[in-house]
Amino acid sequence: MTKNMSAQPQKRNSALPTLDWSARLYLWACERLYHELAWGYDLVSWLVSWGQWTHWRRAAGQYVYDADGRLRQHVLEIGFGTGELLAELAQAAAAQSSPVGLELSPAMHNVASAKLHRRRLYAPRVRAFAQHMPFADGVFDTVVSTFPAPYIFDPQTLQECARVLRPCADGRGTGGQLLIVGMWVSLHVGWLRRLNLPFYGRPASGWFELVEQRLAQAGFAVTFAEQRHGAVTLSIIQGQKRD
Repeated sequence: MTKNMSAQPQKRNSALPTLDWSARLYLWACERLYHELAWGYDLVSWLVSWGQWTHWRRAAGQYVYDADGRLRQHVLEIGFGTGELLAELAQAAAAQSSPVGLELSPAMHNVASAKLHRRRLYAPRVRAFAQHMPFADGVFDTVVSTFPAPYIFDPQTLQECARVLRPCADGRGTGGQLLIVGMWVSLHVGWLRRLNLPFYGRPASGWFELVEQRLAQAGFAVTFAEQRHGAVTLSIIQGQKRD
């Protein structure tokens, strides 16, 4: 089972493989960071990543920016948390393509709002469940989620992602993309792996088949990739919307 920092509570259970007590405890602690302890989320993220959280988050860059370093049109970030990536996207965006953020936690909305205000940046944000997004059909080119909780693989979440992504312009090929970064983070340092740190670990092989099946059922062609960042490898899951 993947371990992650974004324990955003959602309306439905994703029904991924059963969690043991340590995983449940870990997710409970993460949920606290997403609500009453939201003010400390950035610090904890920095600590558990040995100061590399910003670099890890930017692993999404090659998918959400074009060759000239400009943000692709109409990007939605699900579970934007404290708004770090949303702020970066807003800074890179042209005036006509401000990114949009969706987040359920009021505490995270407050933190992100203050951060955007300090940086004099603008990004429209909504408070809603990922399983019930208040957007019209086909309005986004990219939906991105970094270090998400398992709700991202809830079938209803995936169906909603497919719904809000643009269809193919000519009715052929592929449409918009769903990008999930950091669903797992694996270590390459032997002695650290033996510590069984809760934030790190690679899912069992059956997990990949389940995720691929769920994305395919929602109408996505799935690609799994990994990026090496020093002593860790980050996961990248790309779902390309099909006809």
